[in-house]
Amino acid sequence: MNNISFDLSGKIDQQTTDALALVKDAADSLEIPFFIIGATARDMILTHCYGIQTIRMTKDIDLGVEIEDWARFDRLKEFLLSTGRFVAGPQAYRLIYGSLPLDIVPFGKISDQKGQIIWPPEHDIFMSLVGFKEAYEYSILVRLSSDPDLDIRLPTLPGLAIMKLISWKDKYPERKTDADDLLFIMQKYEAAGNTDRLYETEQDLLEEEGFDVTNASIRMLGRDMAIMADPGTLTIVRTILKEETKEDSRYRLAADMTSGNVYPGADFEYVLSQLGKLRKGFAEASEGRQY
Repeated sequence: MNNISFDLSGKIDQQTTDALALVKDAADSLEIPFFIIGATARDMILTHCYGIQTIRMTKDIDLGVEIEDWARFDRLKEFLLSTGRFVAGPQAYRLIYGSLPLDIVPFGKISDQKGQIIWPPEHDIFMSLVGFKEAYEYSILVRLSSDPDLDIRLPTLPGLAIMKLISWKDKYPERKTDADDLLFIMQKYEAAGNTDRLYETEQDLLEEEGFDVTNASIRMLGRDMAIMADPGTLTIVRTILKEETKEDSRYRLAADMTSGNVYPGADFEYVLSQLGKLRKGFAEASEGRQY
């Protein structure tokens, strides 16, 4: 267990564990890397790893699978359907295990030069996969079951924050929940295993922020996001944060954050200032890098 970051045995419901065990068997057999993404990852990281209750618990599983083409994606779906435990859902990316929806999102070489995929056969669903590669590369291994052993990868919170920001921008105005999740990660980043860092290795942030641990940790989150990002992702994230915080902005991200369910009635100016801290931290860590 030397490479297991968290042991969540007994904390994850049996249906989810059973479904993921079948997915792992299929993915391992086909040599397809995968990790948990989306709200499922949010809940496992914050609630089960750090004991932070999230704003809403998800009722499905989101997975990112690294594959090179649609033939491999279809092969994975066929493998899972052949177990007799899954049925095809109404969307090309969805399978259903009992009452549990399972959404499978392919990333990697399957995407185009802009980091996007267009779902066949109708080609009517576009999705940006920017940030998926880095999120997987920096992912952590967690144990969901010890009888039998079941080890699954999760993104780190900075990786999840990048994916949430890209998803919000990609699907605006349809993805206010991504804005909610990003704000929640920002607010809880210090409590999610980063307190010691602030006081031991990031004291400059604390001092510059007047020992406001929330603002300091948000800047630290921005730095962590930039450190893991590839040049292309740096450019996209940097552009989004600039557009959403500059003086002549429409402030759509802050508006979605304050109209959501994370902190009902949250002060708009305060949330906007926190986005400014995220942008500042991101810029500090990306300075001098190519983007």
